[in-house]
Amino acid sequence: MQPPPRQPMTYSFTALLSRTFQIYRENFATIIGLVAFVTIPFSLLNIIVAPQPLAMLPTANGTLPEGADTSALLTSLLSLLQLILITAPLTYLVSELIFERKLTIGEAFSGIGSRFTSIGCGVLFVGIGLGLMALFIIFLALVFPPALVLAGVLLHIIISTSAFMFPVLTLENINPTSTISRSWILGKQRFWVVFGIGIVVAILTMLITAFIAAALDAFIGSAAPTMNTNVQNLIASIASDIIGIFVTPITPIAFTILYYDIRSRNENLEAQLTTPTTRPIDLESPPASFQFDRHDWQNIVILSVLGLVVGVLANNLIQQLLQSVSPTLR
Repeated sequence: MQPPPRQPMTYSFTALLSRTFQIYRENFATIIGLVAFVTIPFSLLNIIVAPQPLAMLPTANGTLPEGADTSALLTSLLSLLQLILITAPLTYLVSELIFERKLTIGEAFSGIGSRFTSIGCGVLFVGIGLGLMALFIIFLALVFPPALVLAGVLLHIIISTSAFMFPVLTLENINPTSTISRSWILGKQRFWVVFGIGIVVAILTMLITAFIAAALDAFIGSAAPTMNTNVQNLIASIASDIIGIFVTPITPIAFTILYYDIRSRNENLEAQLTTPTTRPIDLESPPASFQFDRHDWQNIVILSVLGLVVGVLANNLIQQLLQSVSPTLR
């Protein structure tokens, strides 16, 4: 008896969002359990490392308090490790769900165990590589201001690469040093879908955060108006972590589905998955290199224009706020 046919791997934007929330809804307990399993202990570690976030801010003379730089470094490293420990197993979990195979939380972690070092190295390589690109563009802009137009190129690479960094590192047998080019090649093929998913998740996060923040402010204002500032920060941090547990899975789910969509459209992936157990990691990844085509330059121009418009609007808004506040400060 032949296995039932697999669902199509290609989606429109709305169908992709629908499939994302379908997977989230049908596997809610496992997905939330995985994210919470990592988030809760890391939240406790962050509280231990930086129990008073305001104490890490610069003092009146512009210097950092003693130990603030160490705390900031440890907090950054913990955040990076938390990102990897959530996104990599979640990507693997969703990938197996696409193949109609449900995993437990333990199986999701064990599935990436042999690739954890490679994934970590790949994430660091991408971060360092994109950081160096950004520094180079900033340096050029300081020396020759019109070079700031290259920021559109960098933004295009960042958006495309960050979306598929974890699917590439988790699901393909690829060298970490090839992650940027391989992820970028995939991301640019449906760039505006990637951009749209980011916008949808950002709006959803802002709405939920604004609602929770308003509720917390109302609670603190009525129940404990004299509450210590550090306690308020602790409550806000806990609320932020709770929001994160529920919002964080959306992006990895969507980008894992989109990863299979792009590979099926442009690399004939479905035809290469010849058996029910064949996975992308069993196949050779197509060669990737940085080559900008006409569509890439069009997207970069649109990004640059959008950035300019947003910058002008933000500047006008800030000026209006300053003008409205300045009379009260005199």
